[in-house]
Amino acid sequence: MQSEQSGVHRIGQVVKIILAVIGGITVALVLLGAALVYELNYAVRTVDTSTSPDGRLTLELQAVGEPLFFSSADARLVLRLDRYEISCMDTSIADDGVQVRADSWQVSWNDTGAEVRLMGSEQYDELVTMGFDGSAMTRQTNERYGKPQGTQTPTEVDGGPVTTEGMQQQADETDTAYKAVYDAMLKSQGYGFQVTYNARGDEQIVLSQDSESIVLLVYDRDSANGACTFLALESCPVEDCGSWSIDEATLLDEYAYAHDTGEVIASGKTSWSDAGTQAFRDATGE
Repeated sequence: MQSEQSGVHRIGQVVKIILAVIGGITVALVLLGAALVYELNYAVRTVDTSTSPDGRLTLELQAVGEPLFFSSADARLVLRLDRYEISCMDTSIADDGVQVRADSWQVSWNDTGAEVRLMGSEQYDELVTMGFDGSAMTRQTNERYGKPQGTQTPTEVDGGPVTTEGMQQQADETDTAYKAVYDAMLKSQGYGFQVTYNARGDEQIVLSQDSESIVLLVYDRDSANGACTFLALESCPVEDCGSWSIDEATLLDEYAYAHDTGEVIASGKTSWSDAGTQAFRDATGE
């Protein structure tokens, strides 16, 4: 009887040891997985630092996490006065899966803040203004590593070549549409007019920007009958660190600019599924 009890006791001890080992391995794997997730998505390290000419302020370029495969690398800019954080802004740099590094930026200082150029092999340069007043503003350019792009090489549309003259003509027509819509519909509302470029080098107009939202006027397309250019008025929410994405934009209105007459017609649309006013549909053939 005692022998049987002793055997059961030993089996129980072995089971406990096995369970303890399994539990320990499980905990270790969970901790390892959590550490890996943190390292890939949340770990922050300072890549480079720039100091203002008077030595009082510093601007840090930080890498956030690690890029997966050939994805963009998350980055953060932090402006500090001694140990006090004045402002920060999150962004990303498309550089063929390469980590954020000292070569990813250029910094110049002026009387109101720091001007930063963020650069990557798969994007147009991004210009960021980090103000001493805590503001953080960003705009895209049509430049790569400080050199203008987009007008030197002809492209093709529908199988036919588009010359640089044709591209310039289209750009001029779009600029005319932007100015006409602004003058007819938006100037009286107190909006500004700042020409910027997105990551693809496409022109877009910043009308207003604050800590909560940025309002843009962007080219959409030409109308079905070819008589009008569509421009969309959109509002994008701004995140805590000053970054924003056009993918999160809300449509405020869409305008048609008639090439022949110069007339501007508001659609009244606040959703892409809206049909728009009768005058808008008559002018665009849609």
